[in-house]
Amino acid sequence: MANELFDSADEFFEGYDGHGRSVRAYGEPGRVALALTSAESRGDELRARVEHYYFVFAARHPTRLPPQETNLVAFIRAVAEDWVEE
Repeated sequence: MANELFDSADEFFEGYDGHGRSVRAYGEPGRVALALTSAESRGDELRARVEHYYFVFAARHPTRLPPQETNLVAFIRAVAEDWVEE
C-alpha cells in the first residue's frame, strides 16, 4: 500500500502510524512498505513535529494552528483530514 504513495523508500523521511508509533519505509522501488520502528506511541514528538510544520510551512492555512484534539488518535485523524497549502 505504501508503494501507492512513494516510488522508493528514499522518498519517505519520517512518519507515524494512526497510533503515533514511528514508522520507516523499506523495499525495492515500486514495492515500498512501512514498518514500525517503535512499539510505543511517540505522541508528544508527533504533536511537536506537527505544530512546527504548521508554524513554518502552513502560511496559507486559516489559523496556522494544528488541530487541538486531546485524544491522540483523533488528533492524527484531524491532521490527516486537514487541508494545508504550502
